[in-house]
Amino acid sequence: MINKDFELISNKGQNIYFEKEFRVFTGHENIYLGSNIYLVDTLINAGNDLGRITIEDYVFFGHGVKLLARGHDYTLIDEARQQAITEKPIYIKQGAWVSSGAIILGGVTIGKNAVVAAGSVVTKDIPDNAIFAGNPAKFIRYIHKKTSIFEKVKNFIKKFFS
Repeated sequence: MINKDFELISNKGQNIYFEKEFRVFTGHENIYLGSNIYLVDTLINAGNDLGRITIEDYVFFGHGVKLLARGHDYTLIDEARQQAITEKPIYIKQGAWVSSGAIILGGVTIGKNAVVAAGSVVTKDIPDNAIFAGNPAKFIRYIHKKTSIFEKVKNFIKKFFS
């Protein structure tokens, strides 16, 4: 399948699946794709400078995922807000799964083998092997990770006292 946006990405590995609806709004040269990735119909808005988007090997996306490394300065108003572009990188590590309808904002790293639940809005880093869900996305639990008693107590305190 030929897709102009995909073809304009020069930094890419092998075996990358995408559908005709896959789009890059801006920053084709600032997107780095590993191998064995399922982009499906993702919308990528990478920056021209600081908004680098890196997606490692074996990452896959559900339908309607948005990677938004660019935005606007909410502290400004009117025309100044429209014209002030902010950029922050997005880094998605190996084996992560970003479910349908999720939105990943700039300045975020999604850890190795992490899962982002459908419809989540990710505003902060997600650690390796973690499941996050919601708007904003919050920690649900770890996957296949034996948690030490220290980590269990720390997570309990964090959950109930923060």
